[in-house]
Amino acid sequence: MEKRMPLFSVIIMMVVVVCSLPALALPTMGPPKAILGENRWAIGFEYAHQKMDLELFGKTREDLGAGWLPWDYTKYKIEDLTSNMFLGSLGYGICENLDAFVYVGAASDKDDITEILGNGSSGNQYYGSSGDYEAAWGFGARATFYQDGNLTWGGLFQMVWSGIDSSNLKLQGDPVFSGDLKLDFWEIQVAAGPTIQLDGFSIYGGPFLHFVKGDMELEGTTVSMGTTQRVMSKADIREESNFGAYVGAQWDIAEDTFWYTEYQFTGDAWGAGMGIVWKFQ
Repeated sequence: MEKRMPLFSVIIMMVVVVCSLPALALPTMGPPKAILGENRWAIGFEYAHQKMDLELFGKTREDLGAGWLPWDYTKYKIEDLTSNMFLGSLGYGICENLDAFVYVGAASDKDDITEILGNGSSGNQYYGSSGDYEAAWGFGARATFYQDGNLTWGGLFQMVWSGIDSSNLKLQGDPVFSGDLKLDFWEIQVAAGPTIQLDGFSIYGGPFLHFVKGDMELEGTTVSMGTTQRVMSKADIREESNFGAYVGAQWDIAEDTFWYTEYQFTGDAWGAGMGIVWKFQ
């Protein structure tokens, strides 16, 4: 007799794991194949946990008390951007071999930003940009390319938007500095690989590409020798490494209901997550 994990037990397990993780989302991707079937719908919930490094290229200008100076080229580095992401999903099977889906939810991010000077050394170091939960959303598709018995080859594409809007920015070594930081960025993932179906259980994974595109706006004010000084920066965001791999597992826990968990990594990022999906006509 096939034994399946009770749905209530899985939900309890998810809550325990989520609550035990530190507040660090490469968003989860799931199996790289169509999973719904033609004209079928699905709703789901997922949690993703991420840490990654980013590069920023843009311009900065300062007002040292006598008016704004001209814009100057600036490079920044974000190390260990950490995120929690909770997403609900709605999927639809366009045909037997193609699914489409949308995401909506919320994400919380935390990071430190370091200015990189022309000689490669570190300049101003900003910290404390811990944002509250902000809206997150996205969309994507999964496709099956080839199936032979229990082995399926396929691929997926998804884009998820999230960001930071923080008014708690601080400057290392300057206790009176106060600033605002806004990050808006898209994470784009393209994956392909196999899924192996076993008895009520499957494993999946493969290589993937990870792109991050977005914008940063930074403003801050301090006081030096009785003079108010200001700084303003605008920069484009991009990933440091875009090639990675992922592996996951999926369990059938009830009819038309499955739970999955996975791990992803690139040269400068890693993410882990889990989710549950219910399919219906």
